[in-house]
Order: sequence, then C-alpha cells, then structure tokens
Amino acid sequence: MDSITRIASLNVPNPSHLNMMTMNMVKDKDSDGDKVLSAEELNVPEDVFTKIDINSDGNTDSVELNAYYPVSSIDIPTLHLIKDKDTDGDKVLSGEELGVTEDILKEIDANGDGNADREELNAAHPLTKFYNTFASLAKDMDASKDSIDVIV
Repeated sequence: MDSITRIASLNVPNPSHLNMMTMNMVKDKDSDGDKVLSAEELNVPEDVFTKIDINSDGNTDSVELNAYYPVSSIDIPTLHLIKDKDTDGDKVLSGEELGVTEDILKEIDANGDGNADREELNAAHPLTKFYNTFASLAKDMDASKDSIDVIV
C-alpha cells in the first residue's frame, strides 16, 4: 500500500494551497451569493455531490471540498498501480502482484475473491479511510450542538 500512498500524496496540494483552491472555487461558482455550492453550482452528479456534502445539508463549502479533494485524487494512481503490476491482465491484483501478504490482502479484499480490484484498492487507501471516518463523525453530529474545526 505504500506505493499507492506515495503516488497519491504527489497529487494532493499542500493544505494552504488546497484551501485557497477550494475557497476560490466556491467564490467563482457561487451564483446565488450564499457562500456555499449546490450540486448544480458545482456541476457534479448527485451521487458525487452526496459524497462531498458530508453533513447532508444540500450544500457544500470549502471545508467539505478540502476533505473530499484528496479522496477524489486517489483513483488515478490506483489505475496506474493496477496497470503497472497486473502481470496477468485481469485488471485486478493478486497478493503476489500487489506485493503483500495474504493477511494484508484479506484486509483489502472486501468481496473475498482473493484479489484487490480498483474499488477495493481505493477504499483501502489511508486517505479514504480518514475521509470515511471524518464523514461518519460529521453525519453523527447534531449540527445545533456540535462543530468540527478543520484547519487546512
């Protein structure tokens, strides 16, 4: 998994640059001036928007965009990893192709077929695990009582 982590970290801007990018995106796309973006303003399909909109309020802001951006950049390195290591051409990686032990492969292999596919590799990435934990905590919070401060 180190190779996925290393490759993905090259594609994620430093936190201050990421924050500036997402704040500018909100400013540029906010057609109604409410300082948040709807799915229409962001111009993404609803299934993608629901992943970005962590608190499910129907809008997204720079904090949610900052949290989602690293996760969205994982898929391309995963595709490269599969392309580079898939010696038998089946578009999935065995433990041997991936270079991991059976125990590690079992942690990645969610469907139990003995291989790691694109979706499983993306889900096993540390950034995805962090994002899913963050999203789960945010959804469980009572917005009127709790808050999460995210420093980026």
